[in-house]
Amino acid sequence: MGKGPSKREEELQREALIRQYISDRATKIEGKAVQKSNNQTLDRLAAQEVTLERWEELASRFSNRWFVPRYKGKKSKRTERRLNVILSDLHYGANLDKRLVNFPFGPTEETRRTAAVVAQVADYKRQYRHETELHIHLIGDIIQGKLHDIQNAADLTTQSDRALHNLIYGIEFLASEFKKVVVDTSVGNHGRDAARHPDRAMQDKYDSNEFRIYRALKYRFQRVPNVEFHTPMRGFYIYEQFGMKGVMTHGDTIFNPGYPGKLINVGQLQTQINKFKLARPENNDIRLVGMGHVHTAMCVDVDGTTVITNGCMIPNDEYAQSIGIFNTPCRQQLWETVDGHMFGDHRLIKIGTNHDSDASLNKIIPLWEGLES
Repeated sequence: MGKGPSKREEELQREALIRQYISDRATKIEGKAVQKSNNQTLDRLAAQEVTLERWEELASRFSNRWFVPRYKGKKSKRTERRLNVILSDLHYGANLDKRLVNFPFGPTEETRRTAAVVAQVADYKRQYRHETELHIHLIGDIIQGKLHDIQNAADLTTQSDRALHNLIYGIEFLASEFKKVVVDTSVGNHGRDAARHPDRAMQDKYDSNEFRIYRALKYRFQRVPNVEFHTPMRGFYIYEQFGMKGVMTHGDTIFNPGYPGKLINVGQLQTQINKFKLARPENNDIRLVGMGHVHTAMCVDVDGTTVITNGCMIPNDEYAQSIGIFNTPCRQQLWETVDGHMFGDHRLIKIGTNHDSDASLNKIIPLWEGLES
């Protein structure tokens, strides 16, 4: 009995199939107007890009895991726009069992939802792409962790591997779409190291499984010329755009926004923000406060400061059900900053079960194949 094709031969065959698919797609849509419809994500991207050259560039990502993305668009003399996206509460590795919850959430669902998010980010205002930088706020609960039940969810090694798989491919894709990508990070509560912090981390919060993932991502992208990656150790970070400042943190410490789906105590939130501003002179001109943790997307003006809470990518898990929460819309926050407007045009990135079954999204982020692959 002869041996079957080697792993390398299988990879080459897979790459050839991808290239052929892309070639057929580009040929089919060339010259057609962009349709305003609910076509699958790749159809919309292909319709806007049109040329075979763009698609061949995208296909080349799948032949080399350590692809170095290169931005091919026009370059503006100065950046006039910053596109911001919060990525939080992704909960890679949760492994939700469809027998126990409303919707399953495993390797396939988490990958396709991540691909749907980055595709929608890339699709935003392409007409201004040459003057736009992307700022990713990666602010915690990236993995499910072992928070409520030590036997629940995938093992921590698998969770970290799946997080790195999805985030590396996702950031690579965005780095090929934007002339510059800045990533800032803050850790959450689900990614903590339970051996160090069995309860909520109040000191040395950075000493966590999640921070290790961030550092791995930083090393991965340190030689990619248009990606800038920051991993501050503090429980929050302050960033600046066009001379205006914002602060980001996960939301389980530092600030307590309440739960937007139930109760927001605006007066209490205002007091927290004012205390933060008074703590240091450079905090006085903070114009935006962003958080995750609560799994509900919201924006509200609190005494001249915009407060944003992020949604989630994971459907409701058993813990949410146990406290009476049965359905939370999965959303991620996207907004534009221009000179004089810290929180400008705003969009909620919507993700859901329609993406879970969309196999075309595998062309953006291939499905995770396991630790042994």
